[in-house]
Formats: sequence, structure tokens, C-alpha cells
Amino acid sequence: MEKPSTQTRKYVSTREKALYGVGGFVNNLLDNAVSRLTNPVLNMTLHISPSLIAILILVPRVWDALSDPIMGQISDNARTRWGRRKPFIVAGAVWSGMAIGVLWLLPSGMSEMQTFWWFLCFSLIFFTGATVFIVPYLALGKEMTPDYHERTSIAGFRMAAAKFSGPINQGLPWFAALLAGAAGTMVDGARIIGLILMVLIIGVGVISGLAPKERYFNIAKAEGQVPLRKALVETFKNRPFIVLALTNLLFWVGIAMVDYLGSYINVYYIAGGKTTVGLGYQTAYGLAQHLIALALIPVITRLSVRFGKKTTVLAGLITVAWASFLKFFCYTPAAWQLQFVVALFMGPGQACLNVVLQSMMADICDFDEWKLHKRREGMYGAALSWLTKMGIALAVAINNILLVWTGFDASLGGNQSEDTLLGLRLAFTIVPIISCAIAYLVFRRYTLSEKQLLDIRNELEARRGKVEGGEE
Repeated sequence: MEKPSTQTRKYVSTREKALYGVGGFVNNLLDNAVSRLTNPVLNMTLHISPSLIAILILVPRVWDALSDPIMGQISDNARTRWGRRKPFIVAGAVWSGMAIGVLWLLPSGMSEMQTFWWFLCFSLIFFTGATVFIVPYLALGKEMTPDYHERTSIAGFRMAAAKFSGPINQGLPWFAALLAGAAGTMVDGARIIGLILMVLIIGVGVISGLAPKERYFNIAKAEGQVPLRKALVETFKNRPFIVLALTNLLFWVGIAMVDYLGSYINVYYIAGGKTTVGLGYQTAYGLAQHLIALALIPVITRLSVRFGKKTTVLAGLITVAWASFLKFFCYTPAAWQLQFVVALFMGPGQACLNVVLQSMMADICDFDEWKLHKRREGMYGAALSWLTKMGIALAVAINNILLVWTGFDASLGGNQSEDTLLGLRLAFTIVPIISCAIAYLVFRRYTLSEKQLLDIRNELEARRGKVEGGEE
């Protein structure tokens, strides 16, 4: 059992944490904004087949399986005058921001297959730009401090910014419906949303790439380069990373099921087919969940110091599973406000996992350097980024498969059969519980303790020196 301490040293100023953290706002938009609008626009509005939508969601993730590690390798081996992370963060913000604006400028009058190919092509362009931003951004956060507990604090700042974009993500379908007005469709609203997202992603993303210091840059410059194939093999031989990565994947499958299938439950079960009303309920739930998580981030950070990172993650998985169980009873036409009871548990559960898992990735990078004599935050950031995106994509794909399996037909509006609605409600409840239960069993096998990592850090500093900065 890990025996945590409360000792920490300060290497990163609050200002620097905040400037890095705002990138979490962009990271969250890049991970979720496109998929959040996909079903409401393509299925609910244009009646595109859920089977085609599942393909649209999964193909970019297959592409990410190639582009993410390549970007990680490029970033780890870059030796520019501005560093090995920051130039790519800035370029990725501009690239992905421009792409999301074009993606939602769907031309009118296209056939189902024309819409499919438009969306697929521009999705691939967008997600490639997102990779250029996300992989170096996540890597930068892992190398900002060598301190075990300060890493959790940095992750907390990132999580806080992500929670500010969370309600935006949750509300995108509702905002699109409102912007369309009575005379338009959600497609018209999505075109405006795309342009707004473009401005947000570029503006905030560039800021997050300019300010933080790269404290391991001089150490990295002294290291040689590792071929991509060898780097991938070494990464997936790291047992603690495999445990954490599988936990992260399973967690995101469960969480994303709440968000995406929840829109259908709200629109077609609770609101009786009234799209704007149901999406408003979903937005209200999302706002409550994110505000609760945001308020509890400082508490989660202290709990991690007090009880240890592993214990905090396990507690988060239990909390998310309990919240998922409550959904079957709290999502009801009799009182849509009962969804806030689910948010009361889902918010802190998500905060536990999002904050602490990112902190533990920095610990794994130390473990990796101890074994292999290389700083490879980029490769680990790429692997975790891909697994996060794959978890979200799998959830959306499962969502669309379940729509087909339960007999859902968007053209019927609020006249879905009782069997269809019951099937959706059961899946909405059961799939996340199973996902969290498996993740719990997997994560119990995580073995890196605070004491072991402190010993590793001492040996690393004796081997290659301390990072820049720090109050000793």
C-alpha cells in the first residue's frame, strides 16, 4: 500500500501553471467538440445512418493511431531555438482552429454520401491538426516539474480550464439549435458554432504554447534520437503505463456514454422528441457536472496528497460507477431535474480521474527515463492522447450501434417505441458500470509508489542533474 507524504517543493509559479493550464480549455474542445455535434447534426437533423456516423467517428481514430506516435516522436526529437514542444503547440492551435471552422460549413443540398465524404475528409484534416497541438501540449505538462505532488497541482490547473470548456462542449447542440432559430436547422447553427470554435481554439491555444518553460529541454538536447519503431516497442513494454493507459481508455468509454447517449435520452425519452428542450436539459446537466468538478479540484488535489494517487483514482472509478447506476432512476420525464443528482457524483468522480491520471503520467516518464536513459514525454503523451480519443470514439460508435440495435429512427421524433427507449436507458446505465468495474480491476495492478518514485528521482538527479528552477 502506498504511504503518501505531504512534502512538496515548488518548481513552477502559479502564473506559469495558469498559463499552461488554459491549454486544457483547447485540449477539451479538440477532443470533444466535433463528436458532440456529430449525432445531433448528422443523425437527428439530416437523418444520416448511425452506421455511417460510426464509421465517421472511428476512421479518424485509426488515423490517430499513426499520427499521434509520429507527432510524439517528432516532438521528442525536435531541437528548435524555441524548444521541442511550444512551436508545435502554436502551429497545432492555428491548424485545428481553421479546420473546425471549415468542417461545419456543410454545403446545403448534399446527398447522404456526399455529406459523409465531406465530413470524413475535413475530420481527418482537423484531427491531424489537433494531434499537432495535443501531443506536445500534454508532453509539456509532464516535464514542468520533477516534484511528485506538484505534478498533481499542474494537472489540476489543466483540469480546471478543461472544466470551463466542458459546459461549452455539452451545450454545443443546444447552442446550435438556438442559433438556427425557427426558420433554420441545426446545420445552420453548426456553421456559426464552427466559426466561434475556430476563434476560441486559435486564440487560447496560442497563449498556452507561448508561456511555459521547457525545463527538460537542455537534458533532451544531450540525448540521441531513437527510431520510431523502437520507441513504440519500448513504450508498450512499460507495465505501469499499460495499466494506466487501459484504465484511461475504459474510463473514457464509460464517461462518453453518459454524454452522448444522454442527449438521446433527454430528447426522445424525457422531452418527448422536442429537440431544443431535450438538448437544454442535457446542457443543464453538463453545466452542473462541470461546476461541481471544478469546485472540487482543490479538494481532489489535497486528497491525492493525503491518501495517495492510486487510492484517489480507485475512489473516482467507484464514484463514476455509482453515478451511472443512478441514471436509470434519475433520468425520468416526471422530473428532469433529478439528473443533477447524477451530476453530484459524476463531477467529483471525473475530477479524481482526470487530475490524478495526468499527474501519474509524469511519474511514468521518470520511471521510463530511469530504465532507458531518455526523456520521452512526447511519446507517452501521444499514446495517452490516442487512447483518450479512442475511448471517446468507441463510446460514440457504441452509441450509434445501440441506436441501430434498439430500432431507433430519428424520423419518428418523439414516437419511438417503448422497447427502443428501454433499450437505450439500459445501455445508458449498464455500459459505463461495466467499463468502470473493469477499469477498477485493471488499475489495482498499478505498482509505482511514491517512495519508489522518490528513489528514482534521486537517482536521476544524481545521474544527469536537476531540472531548471525550484525552491530547495
